[in-house]
Amino acid sequence: MRKYGKIYIIVLLVIGFGSILPMTFFFADNEAIFMGLVNMMFAVLTFPFGAIAWTGGIALIFSGMATPSEAIALFTPLYVVLGYLQWFRILPAVYRCGRSSANSSV
Repeated sequence: MRKYGKIYIIVLLVIGFGSILPMTFFFADNEAIFMGLVNMMFAVLTFPFGAIAWTGGIALIFSGMATPSEAIALFTPLYVVLGYLQWFRILPAVYRCGRSSANSSV
């Protein structure tokens, strides 16, 4: 299970920080579209906890405080932490507790 957690963290970091370079230099005209695709990937990989980071990033962009690439750079670590906590800490603990209590009553 630890191996999958490390792979998950690496994939999210590569998607987040790796998308900034093409977004800024190669697809500068389509930065908003590219940012939307990256945010969609993050939303799928970290749902539902990733909604917290998504709302923060969207608020920064629409208020004009950050560009799309800056928002991705700022919120990628938050996506990584929230996704890791959800998929590799909280959900396994919930299912582990539910399974042990169901078996003890039988």
